[in-house]
Amino acid sequence: MGRQRELRLVTAALAAVVTAARGFRLVASMNPFDNIGTSRISSSVYDRLCRVSVSYQSALDEMEIVRLRTSATENGVDDSVALTRLTRRHPLVRQGSSVRGAIDMALVAEQLITLDRPADEKAYAATMRDAMHVALSGRIRLDEAAGVTPESVLDELWEQRYLLGKRRAEPG
Repeated sequence: MGRQRELRLVTAALAAVVTAARGFRLVASMNPFDNIGTSRISSSVYDRLCRVSVSYQSALDEMEIVRLRTSATENGVDDSVALTRLTRRHPLVRQGSSVRGAIDMALVAEQLITLDRPADEKAYAATMRDAMHVALSGRIRLDEAAGVTPESVLDELWEQRYLLGKRRAEPG
């Protein structure tokens, strides 16, 4: 009983000792270790924690999230999610964008389209490139030794989606 009680004690600096009520649970989140403002947790503290790893949502779930947060067209939703998800698979990207990037990309694209409605598919693709640069260039983290810019990586992904994707050979 004494050991259980001891595990429920927290000493807050300049305050007091706080005893957690029976059944109390703490849920915390942590950024990746390489983010500024974070530091490793000591092994003695880490030993008292359970780790839950959470992955990204499925493409369909991300599309639904973007639909709920924007008034983008289906093409806008589909393209924003697809381009954002591509940032997670590029070999030079250490950390890709979450669905928040897709939401912002769809919102920026909506505003750009309102200002200057694209006349054709080529103009629409150019608008999506601009929206992608605005929404995703600050969200991706690159391999520092790669010697490339976020914009050049995003341009490569854009080409994969809009140029190469349209020219894939049919099976057979």
